[in-house]
Amino acid sequence: MKWTEAYATGSEQVDEQHKTLFLMSDQYREALEDGHGESTFDLFIEFLSTYAKVHFSFEEECMLAHLCPIANLNKQEHCAFSKFIKKEEERFLRDGFDRKHALALVNAIDRWLDSHIGRVDVQLKTVMPQPA
Repeated sequence: MKWTEAYATGSEQVDEQHKTLFLMSDQYREALEDGHGESTFDLFIEFLSTYAKVHFSFEEECMLAHLCPIANLNKQEHCAFSKFIKKEEERFLRDGFDRKHALALVNAIDRWLDSHIGRVDVQLKTVMPQPA
């Protein structure tokens, strides 16, 4: 899944962070297809966990600072995504790597990216100052 201008939020920093998540998801999908998914799954899960903490905090602060009317919904969806990633991390530690499950995880992340960014995050651009 590739980032496009349709996902633009009006914040260059938020968009760059989103692009990183799109890229990491795409690269992990490639690793799975190339047979390297098992050796990098722990790094992918760690990235997702760290990304969720850092990016979500930044984006939530941005929405609050600009009085975005969807800030509360954004925070709720971030919380749900963080819980989802935590469960995936726990499942991996308990059960180990499973290629089908890893592919399902990447597919779920891509669906979440499309839905969340395309429906919620893009609303940030309605309150961001426009360049002169």
